[in-house]
Amino acid sequence: MDTHEDKGLWEHKVRFDTALRGLKLELTADTERRAVIAAGFGMVSLDALTAHIETRPGAGTVPIVRIRLRLEGAVTQECGISLEPFSHPLFGDLEIDCIEKARVTDQVAEIGEHELTLNDLDEPDVIANGQIDLGQYVIEALGDAYDPFARKPGVVFDEPAAEREPSPFAVLANLKRDE
Repeated sequence: MDTHEDKGLWEHKVRFDTALRGLKLELTADTERRAVIAAGFGMVSLDALTAHIETRPGAGTVPIVRIRLRLEGAVTQECGISLEPFSHPLFGDLEIDCIEKARVTDQVAEIGEHELTLNDLDEPDVIANGQIDLGQYVIEALGDAYDPFARKPGVVFDEPAAEREPSPFAVLANLKRDE
């Protein structure tokens, strides 16, 4: 088994309490990391990948880290129709909340006292070891932004002409001519 499968395609951990105070950082994948990620996604190459990440505390009395991630990159991949390689930019966004495992029961008690909204339907990711893996969220945003069957600009899918079945009357007419 490949080592990047054991650890994930990109690992960049920060302490939960540090992220809770608020962070602004930029993660840029180096050549080796981009090669690992490209192989994991089946890309020809990942030519650039940068994530702009901001963390801040969530609203409420339970400590929740809100992560906002903006992704920029460039990829070379095979066209989903012509299979020719082509390059294009990638952009993606991700917003997610994280909560420490020890606080999950506190969160359930707090939600029980308030009316639920649509925002409450997205449960936060539970952090078990006190560290948030921001690299995992970069890969998640990349997965959302990447279309493995993208078309090269200008390539059009021409559906093959289907053979028309002759009508029963045409078959009869041909039989009559043969006699």
